Amino acid sequence: MTPGLRYLSCLRRSADADGATSVEWQRGVIRHHVASPLLSGVLVGEAEDVDISGSVSPFKRPKLGKWLTSKADEFDVLIAARMDRLTRRSMHFNEVLEWAQQNGKFIVCVEEGFDLSTPQGKMMARMTAVFAEAEWDTIQARIINGVQARLENRSWLTGAPPTGYRIKAVEGGKRKILEIDQEYAPYVEEIFSRIREGQSTHRIARDFNSRGILTWGDHLRKSKGEATKGTQWQSTIINKFIRSPWVPGFYTYKGEAVLGDDGEPVILPVRPLATMDEWTDLVDRIKPAGNPARVSTGSRNGAKSLLSGVAHCGECGAPVTSLLGSGHTRKDGTKVPGHRYYRCSNKFKGGACVQGLYVRADVLDAWVDQEIRGSVGTWDMYERAGVGPSQARELQSAKARLEKLETEFLSGEYDGEGQEESYRRMHKSLSGRVALLAKQEADRAHPDLKATGRKYGEVWAVRDQEDRREFLRTYQVKVWAWGKGRDESAAGMVMDLGDIRTMAEELFPDRLGKTGIKRVFSHNAPEGCRREVVEALVGRR
Repeated sequence: MTPGLRYLSCLRRSADADGATSVEWQRGVIRHHVASPLLSGVLVGEAEDVDISGSVSPFKRPKLGKWLTSKADEFDVLIAARMDRLTRRSMHFNEVLEWAQQNGKFIVCVEEGFDLSTPQGKMMARMTAVFAEAEWDTIQARIINGVQARLENRSWLTGAPPTGYRIKAVEGGKRKILEIDQEYAPYVEEIFSRIREGQSTHRIARDFNSRGILTWGDHLRKSKGEATKGTQWQSTIINKFIRSPWVPGFYTYKGEAVLGDDGEPVILPVRPLATMDEWTDLVDRIKPAGNPARVSTGSRNGAKSLLSGVAHCGECGAPVTSLLGSGHTRKDGTKVPGHRYYRCSNKFKGGACVQGLYVRADVLDAWVDQEIRGSVGTWDMYERAGVGPSQARELQSAKARLEKLETEFLSGEYDGEGQEESYRRMHKSLSGRVALLAKQEADRAHPDLKATGRKYGEVWAVRDQEDRREFLRTYQVKVWAWGKGRDESAAGMVMDLGDIRTMAEELFPDRLGKTGIKRVFSHNAPEGCRREVVEALVGRR
């Protein structure tokens, strides 16, 4: 290989790792290889993922995924001490190999000694990846076989209880089970209720901190009589809890739900915190907003504005920033507070926008509020049933593993003593997983709309400004404004209802045009700015 290349270390440690696969051991192997006189390479970074299963795609790993997707131009070679530190899935290895070929990168697995710049090296690497995957399947089957009896009667295995649960001894202390922690349950239910109402996890975290509510870790310490650490709530803590498969009670091994003989996930608690449908709905509700909602406002006061990430300059389409005027002092010495304004970020930063936008925020906010109450506010509120993330890739992988297992059985690889029972258990588990994933994908392709029993106006009225902004962002509502409208003495405004209109089209297809349901609203918009113009702007985003 060419000397002087830039190397990225791929380090991974599973939850049950031993010294033979420790991060320090991997780091030492990689550094020794890169520093060899024949290579004289340069280590430019490390992608260290801890407690990550080898079955997780490299592109989905927290650290390595970022390097592969957004920092690929910063290294030439991806190096791992062993192939299983890169991945244990042959499908994932082939994906990384294809990515490397498309991006002009090399892959080095030190222990296996692969040179992937040659066809022979690629062939050997693919064969090793297949064997690594088979080894992982055998390990998982062995572990599941060992705990199967305890899982069948919902016995808790080991470790601290997951968030929201407590461990209870039954049958005279011979068995332990998980049940809802009734002392902590009100806070869990409050989180669920506030997320269903559309409140942001940032707001919930701030409120919990102000009320002195203990995080789960500190709650467990207090329950044991230990000193609490004073850990503060953060939105990431709440998001991680909501996404946890323990909310519906799924028992997991290395991040993957363990399936029973019926192919369904093993539910360990006697009664979980939420049903599968409730959990999927909660996960859908905390999905991050799109890029427009994350655009920097250029001002620390931007978060105080109703239309931050929603409003745009009508002249150039750039997002607005929020500015609080300094006000002025009267002759008698009294201070008059300043007004908040929306201004074109393009114009403010010296961009090409000629006219720019500079309009009082309360004027634009009041118009949006009026139009929401008068149109959307009168509609019955419906929501999409939770559909969850796509399982297409996992389904493809499970089918491939099932086919490989069946081929190996037919070729006699499970003829040994005791191996047939192991094969049947693995086959039942994989068959069930394929059926479950196929059903989830089918349900995901046809999400239903469900009635909430409320009007949009009712929900809008009880929300504060932060939650109203999240409401607008969630439904992809867009606002455009001009400093001078058709009547040049006042501002011009246009609002597009985004996904709310799309939902209305599905709900009331026979009533469109009769009930006044429309997508675009305008007030004093400049000449030439008609619906077609605004929809063209929408189409470019």
